[in-house]
Amino acid sequence: MMGFFKTCLDFITHAAVTPFASFGNLFSSTSQQPLFASIERYSAADFPNIYKPSIIPSRDCKYPGLERSGYRICQNEAKSCWLTGPDGDYTVETDNEADEGTPTGTYREYWITIDKAPHLSPDGQTKIGGVTLNGTYPGPVIEACWGDEIIVHVKNLYLDNGTTIHWHGLRMYKANAMDGVNGVTQCPIAQNDEFTYAFHTQQHGHTWYHSHYSLQYPDGVAGPLLIHGPTSAEWDNDLGPVMISDWIHDTAFAAFNCEAYPDLPECQNGESPPRADNIVVNGIGAFKQKDGTYTNNYFKTMFTPKKKHLLRLINGSASSNFIFSIDNHTLEVIANDLVPIEPYQTNSIMLGIGQRYTVVVEADQPAELYWIRTTPADECNTFRKNKTTGEFTQIKETTAFIVYEGAPKSDRIPHSEKQPGITNSCKDESEYSQDRLVPKVPWTVPDKPSNNVTKASFSAGYEKDANPYLYPEDPFKHWVFGNNENSDPVWVNFSNPTILNLEEDPPFTNILRLDESHGFIYMIIDGQFFFKSNKISPIQTAHPIHLHGSDFVILNQEFNTTYDAVESPKKFKLNNPARRDTAMLPSNGYLAIAFKPDNPGAWIMHCHIAWHASSGLALQLVVRAKDIPRWNNKWGAMTMVRRGCDRWIALTEKDPIVQTDSGI
Repeated sequence: MMGFFKTCLDFITHAAVTPFASFGNLFSSTSQQPLFASIERYSAADFPNIYKPSIIPSRDCKYPGLERSGYRICQNEAKSCWLTGPDGDYTVETDNEADEGTPTGTYREYWITIDKAPHLSPDGQTKIGGVTLNGTYPGPVIEACWGDEIIVHVKNLYLDNGTTIHWHGLRMYKANAMDGVNGVTQCPIAQNDEFTYAFHTQQHGHTWYHSHYSLQYPDGVAGPLLIHGPTSAEWDNDLGPVMISDWIHDTAFAAFNCEAYPDLPECQNGESPPRADNIVVNGIGAFKQKDGTYTNNYFKTMFTPKKKHLLRLINGSASSNFIFSIDNHTLEVIANDLVPIEPYQTNSIMLGIGQRYTVVVEADQPAELYWIRTTPADECNTFRKNKTTGEFTQIKETTAFIVYEGAPKSDRIPHSEKQPGITNSCKDESEYSQDRLVPKVPWTVPDKPSNNVTKASFSAGYEKDANPYLYPEDPFKHWVFGNNENSDPVWVNFSNPTILNLEEDPPFTNILRLDESHGFIYMIIDGQFFFKSNKISPIQTAHPIHLHGSDFVILNQEFNTTYDAVESPKKFKLNNPARRDTAMLPSNGYLAIAFKPDNPGAWIMHCHIAWHASSGLALQLVVRAKDIPRWNNKWGAMTMVRRGCDRWIALTEKDPIVQTDSGI
């Protein structure tokens, strides 16, 4: 006790005789030893690789014609405003599908090379058969401003396959040939050949681009795409895309064997679809080691206290949906896919494969570290589980984390806990309630469709027997969108794309022709069956359904309910229903959608579970076939498609490629 009093007395005496400079100097290392060890804290310098927009709208978005007319960027005044001028403003409430709904910007040009990546290892484990864009996974962020023309030169240096690039969710208005689907809008890009994609950014928000050649995108050919524009809520810091993916260490082409042939010994007791090995966030994943611990390999980003942060979520998986949440934080959801919505708050959100959400998160918690959780959705993931405990054997839900600026560095990983009340249900936000996803630009859907709905009603099913006509060397059962007893899976012809043969319906193209030019096209996708079939069986599972060429409204979606042509339409929401390009077909239920036939083209609708699409679960929609040629004149698009096909055919005649799946 006396030692304590002596220490206090010595300190008081020392302080009394020390000339006053400042309280800070009393503890400075230059004058004397500090009484307490200083605490190291995180700062922006600890995150040199954090996303920084390559485009600052107020500085980099250019509209020469509009600027000469007195227009200027107004986003610094309000995030909902983009351009203000004498003839009316461009805002988040501007209908970008109207004739004058998109400003005319400038040109953004990119060069992308696709090649093998033998050392690709986002979670520390080398991936077999990895393929990347410009040597990285995910590929480089492609950025533009609303109304810009994007030009992307894609060079294929990968010797094993052709390739294409699809711009997921972009309407490709009057640019069907730029949609990037081999066998539909072009031939694959041959080895050592190049294809130039050029298109107008009619929409704004964020999405992703990926190969549509067979199973190439799960092997690494995918990246984020960001079109800067107005938003429906205020924010301070743009933290960029957050791309979440399941990850397979084997090549996806080999893994597909467990979809096609689930009884193979390597498929571990008939596992189908193929099992995923890990979760990666922006190309980074922690890996479970032999001792049960995980490598400290997490995607990290920084929050500034009291500021609002913009996160652009993307599910780029092959076969898994996720529940996204951040411990102790609320998500303000302001857009789904490329559709701005009325903001609403939630503590979690379900991301289906191919879906995107834009969220704002306020840094209103103590300066610490907080887990980002990407929890696999129940019955909508392909990760292995312990059959006794039900726990995942290889992965965990804590896959990334937030670091507050000023948080103590004594914490290397978060110690936060999951928020209560979060469910892991595989349900779209619109399935919980249509009132969650209310578009800022309203659509009203007529109660009478323009088309024959019976012909546009399809059931998702699975063949009862191996199909002897597709890959006859080793036939297997296929997924099918069936409309009748004789429906077939899709199996495209790489060398004969639909866009060059608009009047033909070759076998296994599964084409729905839509010649209507007004109103709305209704479509019904059902998880049960409209018809009796000796050929196809319904399978009770959910499917993320993606439509190319148009956004669609969700008239209704119901779990475990058969569509009834008389009763079900009574539940349709026609006044400003949820609108997007990818939505869940609920397990054993139905999805009713509608879209405008205002974009002539050869488009596909498909399940975005990569294994199901490769098996054939797709449709082709040929919209207004007679109008397609004159709507594809820009950039010499059709000349480029024909030239690409000539080179692909010449290559495959010399060195034939064996097609082992649907091709998409």
